[in-house]
Amino acid sequence: MHTHLSHSTIFLLLSFLLSANALANEIQSKAEKLSDETRKDAVGAEMQANNEQIVEQYNNTQSNQNDNESVRYEFCGELGWLNNNYCYLNYGVDATAITINNWFKHEGGDNLTPATTKGRLRFGWEPRSGDFSELDFRFRIRVKLPALEDRVELLLSDDEDDVRQQAVKAARSSQLRGRDQTVLAVQFKNSATDKLSYRVGFGRGSQVYTRARFSDQHSFTGASSFRYFAETNYYSGDKLGFEANAEYGFVFDSSSTFELGNSFRFRNKSSDWIWRHEFRYLRLGDDDTSYLFTASVNGASKPSYQKQQMFVSLRYKRKILREWLFLEIEPFVLWLREEDFRASPGIAIRTEIHFST
Repeated sequence: MHTHLSHSTIFLLLSFLLSANALANEIQSKAEKLSDETRKDAVGAEMQANNEQIVEQYNNTQSNQNDNESVRYEFCGELGWLNNNYCYLNYGVDATAITINNWFKHEGGDNLTPATTKGRLRFGWEPRSGDFSELDFRFRIRVKLPALEDRVELLLSDDEDDVRQQAVKAARSSQLRGRDQTVLAVQFKNSATDKLSYRVGFGRGSQVYTRARFSDQHSFTGASSFRYFAETNYYSGDKLGFEANAEYGFVFDSSSTFELGNSFRFRNKSSDWIWRHEFRYLRLGDDDTSYLFTASVNGASKPSYQKQQMFVSLRYKRKILREWLFLEIEPFVLWLREEDFRASPGIAIRTEIHFST
């Protein structure tokens, strides 16, 4: 693990995964009590090495059991080492989500729809001129709870924001982000379709925070759209803050689109505005590949409205080996004020794992 990854980040992530593993072990011990005939049917089921069929197998198993019965996943040991590890991760997290959802089941509520999880893990090495040791680990796990009518979500992430952020670690805003950006939060709405959401949790170096956000989008034509949000937040250390974000997108055809994004953030602690302007062009290729060109400029309002960094990159991404495994290669050039805007070329090489239930 990279030395810059804080202890609290590691602790929160490992706590989540270890709790999922502990629950999975308990489920497995109960599953061993089931009949030999049922066990043979589950273990002997033909499993293919891809995510869709693994999910289908799990859903079939889950649908045949009552809420008080155990989820069986012994077949995870029959898939080969790569799929085995993915299977245990996927269902360990999912079993935890199901247990949490069961806590909130009540008469008259949705007691049939299972909880769902969606997440990704990303491991990367991002060397650039002057710094060849930059490693990056990013993660995001979201849990929806149908027992609460999908009005509540649990979030475990390395970033308090839930919109796209610059992937290269060296280019992420240092004014707002410290070394520890792990977020553990609960997000809720008055209804699943409400445009106003609320969040309470921990973030930005284990600060306690709360926020209220209004978000909406409009389609001008079939090809263009406008998305925006505005929020008020309060952190125990950073105090009161505001943020506004607006994005315009245009779809050229089924394989290409571009977006223009602008964001402004204010923190009472430093009494300055932090801004970002960004252009993105996405092109989908054949064989599950994509190309993303990004150009952005970041800055602050103090001591004057001036840029702090500029960034351009071209990211190549493709699916490899499995439906849930991706490889990213992203050459980039970064200009930082603290480095007198000397061009710093680099390349990011990442592996990304997606999982969902």
